[in-house]
Amino acid sequence: MPERSGRREPYMLSTLRKELFDIRPSEFPKAFGLSAYFFLVIAIFWVLKPMKRGLIIGYFGNDPIRILGYAFDGAQAEQLGKVLNMIVAFAVVVAFTWLVRRIPRHRLIVAFCLVFGGLFAFFGLYVDNIEVLGGPGVWSFYVLGDIWTTVMVATFWAFANDLNTGEEAERLYGVIGLGGVLGGFVGASIVSGYVREIGREPLLWGLLLPLTAIAGLVWYIHHLEVQQSGREACCPDDAVDDDPTPNAAIEGAKLVLNSRYLLGIAALLGVYEIVSNVIDFQLGVYVEDTIDTDLARDEFFGFVGQLTSAVSIGVQLLLTSFVMKRMGLKIALLFLPVALFAGSVGFLLAPSLLLVGFLSASDNGLNYSINQSAREALYTPTSQDVKYKAKAFIDMFLQRAAKVVAVALNLGLDILTAGGIRWLSIPVILLIAGWSYVIRFLGREFEERKSEADSEAPIEA
Repeated sequence: MPERSGRREPYMLSTLRKELFDIRPSEFPKAFGLSAYFFLVIAIFWVLKPMKRGLIIGYFGNDPIRILGYAFDGAQAEQLGKVLNMIVAFAVVVAFTWLVRRIPRHRLIVAFCLVFGGLFAFFGLYVDNIEVLGGPGVWSFYVLGDIWTTVMVATFWAFANDLNTGEEAERLYGVIGLGGVLGGFVGASIVSGYVREIGREPLLWGLLLPLTAIAGLVWYIHHLEVQQSGREACCPDDAVDDDPTPNAAIEGAKLVLNSRYLLGIAALLGVYEIVSNVIDFQLGVYVEDTIDTDLARDEFFGFVGQLTSAVSIGVQLLLTSFVMKRMGLKIALLFLPVALFAGSVGFLLAPSLLLVGFLSASDNGLNYSINQSAREALYTPTSQDVKYKAKAFIDMFLQRAAKVVAVALNLGLDILTAGGIRWLSIPVILLIAGWSYVIRFLGREFEERKSEADSEAPIEA
């Protein structure tokens, strides 16, 4: 254990330093540049998310959508918005894949910043008077927040993966990921602290500043890497076949269907998505029913975002590495379902806005930290085909299919129970029981596969 001035360095500080700050002097500009870049991407997302939710719930709460004799008001309309998000996101992913194979990524990111800057400026003119644009304007703004995440997070990781080797990623991604969770806290805090006072439009105009900073950081990091490596980066996927997507998707589906282990991972992600979307719907309904004004709803969603980011930061710094190394993957995967089980039982017995807010913050906060790290680790004792083709199929197709199931469950039970939103906790509790069984299976399979992989590894002198 490291010593300073003859005294032992506290274990927690030593762990944090090793996990997050194992950076060589020449890597500081790249590591902290990427961390700042990710900070800005997630901060913008958490400015958009509370506002888009508050807007759609407020607008359709006053003017419900009528389909087949049923009126879908604010929180129910948001569920329809999630389906629209899935459709648009699929088209965006296809376009993104086509562009990223043909345009150097630093230039593509700057182009994306220009496009999003124009969209933010457009909505900055109308978002506080959205009646001018009507329902299509509300849907468009809601989808914009999802497109930002789909495009800019995917582009960030593509850019970061191009710049770092596997060994560098193991050392640098801790501090880079920390930038993201800190960005979430700052973005949510801005909305929670200022949206009721100044409105949405100034916040959207303000997003032009971090967009400009992202473009500048990307250009700086790219040229720094060119100077160090002595080569001009271009499209990293030039050697890849121009149209691999359909075959890759089919091959990924075959890999998943022919493996109990991969089916378990798919079930793990699918059950989580359903549970998470049910909790999100419960939060939306309670916010709509108990908070009267649009900006106050934005403020509350921002507060939930603050709690989410605070949980993520604390768990990522203090628990994730310790639990995964000392207690194993199975225990790490159980943190989230245990927390959601306790919260859902509490909400079923005594529903309240504060409780569902904490339930949502626990859901996202634990998922963004320990659960995501443990879930991604499940792929480590697998083949390259599984890591790329099967994982892409699970993340892109099965995850979105689970969200469609969640929307159907939410709207169907909401209609059957005549708005008794607390009763949605019953299927959540039952799903969590199945979720725990899947974790038990995956934990056992992971240990066996890891042991086999270790035994096959070459012995180093």
